[in-house]
Amino acid sequence: MDGKRSADPHLNHWADQAAAKTLREHPGREVYTVAAGITPSGVVHVGNFREVITVDLVARALRDRGVEVRFIYSWDDFDVFRKVPEGMPQPELLAENLRKSIVDVPDPYGDHPSYADHNIAAFEASIEPLGIQPEFIRQSQRYRAGAYADGIAEALRRRAEIVAILNRAREATGARTMLADDWLPLAGFCSACGRDELDFEVGDDPYNVAYTCRSCAHHELVDLREGGDLKLPWRIDWPMRWAFEGVCFEPGGKDHSSAGGSFDTAKGVVKAIYGGFAPSYVGYDFVRIKGRAGKISSSAGSVVTVGDCLEIYEPEVLRWIFVSYRPNTEFQISFDLDVIKIYEDFDRTRRLAHEPDSGAKSDKKRQAARRAMELASPEHRRIEAGTPPPYVPPFRHLSMILQIHDGDIDGTIGYYAAAGEITSDEERELCRQRAVCAWRWITTYAPEEFCYRIREEAVVNPLNDEEATVLGRLVSLLRDQPEITEKGMVPHMKTLTEGTDLDNQSFLPVVYELLIGRPKGPKITTLVTTMGTARAIALLEPSLQARV
Repeated sequence: MDGKRSADPHLNHWADQAAAKTLREHPGREVYTVAAGITPSGVVHVGNFREVITVDLVARALRDRGVEVRFIYSWDDFDVFRKVPEGMPQPELLAENLRKSIVDVPDPYGDHPSYADHNIAAFEASIEPLGIQPEFIRQSQRYRAGAYADGIAEALRRRAEIVAILNRAREATGARTMLADDWLPLAGFCSACGRDELDFEVGDDPYNVAYTCRSCAHHELVDLREGGDLKLPWRIDWPMRWAFEGVCFEPGGKDHSSAGGSFDTAKGVVKAIYGGFAPSYVGYDFVRIKGRAGKISSSAGSVVTVGDCLEIYEPEVLRWIFVSYRPNTEFQISFDLDVIKIYEDFDRTRRLAHEPDSGAKSDKKRQAARRAMELASPEHRRIEAGTPPPYVPPFRHLSMILQIHDGDIDGTIGYYAAAGEITSDEERELCRQRAVCAWRWITTYAPEEFCYRIREEAVVNPLNDEEATVLGRLVSLLRDQPEITEKGMVPHMKTLTEGTDLDNQSFLPVVYELLIGRPKGPKITTLVTTMGTARAIALLEPSLQARV
């Protein structure tokens, strides 16, 4: 089946290439398991989301080749809490729980059973609108239920081999220190005080591990088969879970992808210790926020989350941003005027995707656009060539109309419906979704020079004779034709200043100042006809009356 589908010109995205590679490297599986995961040690940010969306895209590409896919997402909530992120509530409470498992740290917000639960709940809720539905696994529950007892025991039996693998990696990276021969692949938390400062003893039976806590002196013998608070360290835990779950594809950040890095050592461990195979792998680069230096870090505080992005970007647009970049390409999420360009590029791609094929070389661009839009769609909806795209107002124009309507979403939708541009319930809902994002952007992130408000009360500004003459003509026009349309107003604007030394460039700042309190703004024809002639007259006329 894959041989036939691989020739399908529709399957032209990097995710399709990754899916094909996964099928080649792991042939004959009944179920293809793809995996992602993160430690919820802080707010899960949009940089972390790159791993999730990467796996989601490859999962979709695999399903499009007709194979069954299991998408698992591991919450590594059994990791140690090492640092209090900046800007957190109750930092003293968090500091008191350093060196404990994240799942045992109290929630400083008071909303969830633990700090881990709080971060997990926020992220899981944020990806729902994006159509991402993995099987979530809490590693604290797995370990404490004894699910990995055999994996831990095997690592203890063959710890000398593990030490050799890890030391070879250290030598390759020029590390000065090596692991000692008596190093044990163990980590965990004291059942008395909860901290991770443990000294281990292992006898002939690797299922029975004794530890003494350096923090509180508690001593305990643990039978791994009964669960408990012991675990494998990261570099062994990762390959053990590959073998346990049968993972066929999993990406990793560039910090894991270097020679001698955690992926390299995991490949050696999974094969030598667990008799398994490393998954197909792609390394992904950082996502940055425009205007900030360095990669996003949960521990540094003030991170940007998926939820923050969805305040400004429609779910389909946010997915499309990630779809548009290969995983190994760094890019930025913008909240400034670039937001307008991103929406314009998205709309251009959608129009291209709907164009009919012509038989020319340009069809490749249309096919790439269709695949990108399908992968961007939360519903994984395929676009048929030659079908008309739904009308959605351009973001820039929508932002202008919204401001004229003072943020009234229904009034804004009504404007486009009255113009005959919105003609269906689908288009009405798409306009509403974009308008909500646009208004949030206007009120939160848009540069001051882009924003304006129509005056609530008229002001009286001094006018010279020519300004008064031309303004009088404009007011008379609006009074004589109260239902004038934008199209109908255009020819009048071309002749408004005739017989004076003014032109529109010198006169229109007078109008803008009276209407919105600044020297420039949206097209006067759009502004006046959208706000309504009566409202415009009420703001323009007092300056004329003051001259009488």
